[in-house]
Amino acid sequence: HRRLILTQGDNIMDKLQEAVNAVILAGGSKADAAKKLKIPRTTLVSRLDAAEREGITPTVVAPSTEAALYEQKVAYEIQVKDLKEQVKELAHENITAEKIRKTVFKLSEHTPKPPKWLIKSSPAKGAPGVPTLFLSDFHYGEVVDKTAVDGLNLYNKDIAKQRLKSTVETAIDLCTNHMVNPKYPGIVVPLGGDMMSGNIHDELTETNDGTNLEHVLELFDMLTWAINTLADTFGKVFVPTCYGNHSRMYKQYRHKQAAQTSYDWMLYNILEKHFKNAGDDRVQFMIPTGYDAYYKVYDTTYLLTHGDRIGSRGGAGLLGMMGPIARGVQKVKTEYANHDKPIDQLIMGHYHQYMQLKGALVNGSLKGYDEYAKSARFEYEIPKQALWFTHPKYGITFQVPVISEEGLTIKPKNQWLSWAA
Repeated sequence: HRRLILTQGDNIMDKLQEAVNAVILAGGSKADAAKKLKIPRTTLVSRLDAAEREGITPTVVAPSTEAALYEQKVAYEIQVKDLKEQVKELAHENITAEKIRKTVFKLSEHTPKPPKWLIKSSPAKGAPGVPTLFLSDFHYGEVVDKTAVDGLNLYNKDIAKQRLKSTVETAIDLCTNHMVNPKYPGIVVPLGGDMMSGNIHDELTETNDGTNLEHVLELFDMLTWAINTLADTFGKVFVPTCYGNHSRMYKQYRHKQAAQTSYDWMLYNILEKHFKNAGDDRVQFMIPTGYDAYYKVYDTTYLLTHGDRIGSRGGAGLLGMMGPIARGVQKVKTEYANHDKPIDQLIMGHYHQYMQLKGALVNGSLKGYDEYAKSARFEYEIPKQALWFTHPKYGITFQVPVISEEGLTIKPKNQWLSWAA
């Protein structure tokens, strides 16, 4: 009977080849291959037997791992696009951010308080306390042209990834190899906004490398690695968050539904959902709907905000911006004090200049010096992020800027001490 089938011409040979290829493309599953060809499984088996006798071999290859990963990336892109559309639709309907967290991201409506280990645990005797690594102002996706800033900086997505890796590894090295008795109950990792470049200016839309959704996906991978690496080292990670001004979905500055229309806020919720789905209880997020995150480390009270909403503007250059920042810090502290919520330390990004002020800290940036800073004649600053320790007895100690790129130095290397002859 099978010989009779084979005498029916090239059409039969084509069907045999099709059967062999279908099994390869189905990853070896005959049931899936038969379903794809819309034939009974017994018919498929008969054709495979005939193909083997005729010496027919596959003319296709199984999907490669790279292709599978690409398909997964496309699936994630579709998922994030769908999430964005859901968020926008619910925002237009004036649904609260808590409802979006519950409906879209399947997360609790309640923003969690800081974990107990952060405020109640006692550090080992002689230990430095709880470290904080402040990550903000990545402006991921922006491209800085080296020739436009006199060769002082070069920035793109690959460099952003290298700088984040260097920042995390350097912070771990400083905490574990350069501190006496480096025993920690965990680490605090504030995410301070402007994690992506955004399209709020026409020039950014024209020069950014990729779209906002691509940047969300790529930052998700980068920050998942960073948080996992820190959790592996310190055991516990607390991630308070705030969103910036560059991450907004609209060019117009928004006050209504600012969280629901922020790519930063979307990124943070996707990260939280990932760690919850993975059952990783080492990591806990605080994702407020408002502009600030208020939390305590031992007896030191922190307020995390991006810096664009401190109620004070103006100033130019490093010295020029210190006045508005100082006024804004005092304004924010007074506001919170009026609500019986005193602030010991206000931490912010936004200004891309690492500064330690009385009762406040301004973070540097991962992006570094750019065309805007050059045009405004701002003082050059090397890309850096802030690291410090909070002790239960002494409060904030050991504030250290972490240089975000290997090989970069603030000044040329000289002897540690020199004098004129």
